[in-house]
Amino acid sequence: MDFWTKSLSESVNGTNAGRKSLPEDKGQDVPADASSSKDKAPEPSLEDARYLEKRDATLAFCRAKSDRTRKLAASPQSPYTANNTAKMIIQNKKLYPGYNPFAPIDKKKLKELADWLKTCPHYRTPLDKKPRTSRTWWYQILRTSLEWLEDCHIDAWINVLRKRCDANPQYFRSERMCFIDHLFAQQWSINYKDFKDSESDQNGLGRRLPGGAWNYYAGTIPSFCQSNTVWGMDIDDVYAPVNYNDTDWIAMWISIPKRHKICSSISPEELDVRPTNIPPVRAGDCGVYSLKYIECHALGIEFSKKDFAKPNGKTMRDKMAVDIFQELPDAHEFENKDNDANMGAYEGEMTSLAHRVFSNHPEPQTKVTHQE
Repeated sequence: MDFWTKSLSESVNGTNAGRKSLPEDKGQDVPADASSSKDKAPEPSLEDARYLEKRDATLAFCRAKSDRTRKLAASPQSPYTANNTAKMIIQNKKLYPGYNPFAPIDKKKLKELADWLKTCPHYRTPLDKKPRTSRTWWYQILRTSLEWLEDCHIDAWINVLRKRCDANPQYFRSERMCFIDHLFAQQWSINYKDFKDSESDQNGLGRRLPGGAWNYYAGTIPSFCQSNTVWGMDIDDVYAPVNYNDTDWIAMWISIPKRHKICSSISPEELDVRPTNIPPVRAGDCGVYSLKYIECHALGIEFSKKDFAKPNGKTMRDKMAVDIFQELPDAHEFENKDNDANMGAYEGEMTSLAHRVFSNHPEPQTKVTHQE
């Protein structure tokens, strides 16, 4: 028995093995004048004082151990951080604080989905001849390995995350976050050069932002589970899927307080930091993996190489299909028209929006942590 266990046992059980016996331990008589005198309290021996000091230290240690919670330093808090020495520390709680994004597929629901798809008139039509309005086209694309996900599939899963975050914000690592659709990055990709070429004033302001920027900033779009939360005031973290030149889907996280953006995938020649901790993905499955990167990061879950193994791409697709079928049964009919009125337009009154969002934060940094 080691010292700590022995000392704790003695203090709890009332025994004092390992020290000189005291009169009170033996129950021997003590003179009345010695026990009742207030000004003649006996001084403990050096051995007794050491025992009491060790006992108190042991009890304090045990109390602290029961209340102790491991905390992350600032550097390894995000699994996006490109540092192979930073390890994600799992806190003293269950592995998935909210829900397990890689939970086994509900076979009963999978069968329900399959039976429902069989009722579609285009069920047996070849994929390349199915109309895009067909539910079998929609789900076949989603469930087929290495098939490029369309905008509608990407936005459907973003809407699932928006719905979950709206219903159970405690599942996620913060309540000050939002998930936005593919149109946000699309607008910026189209209009970024015009934004950069526009003239600014002496304070660096005055550039015109893409149409619809105010709506995203104010939380009025996406209209699905409309949040009406303002970036920089109510929102610290923004998650968005990015279509990179129609060759790759990227998961993007924008941290407003830190004033940087971190992407999950980009071409090697454009990397600022070599990736070290995000599992690779096969071409064609980039859309599914990017959406799962967003989900896991928002939940505060480590990117497990086991969960993100390349052979699991098909399982992830089926899992997403079942979840969408359960939570958003009309997703295959959804057409995103939130930003139609602003496509190709600019809003002059938005010249200082970026300043409003980032004015109280330091200069920006950009980090990239994964390539295909």
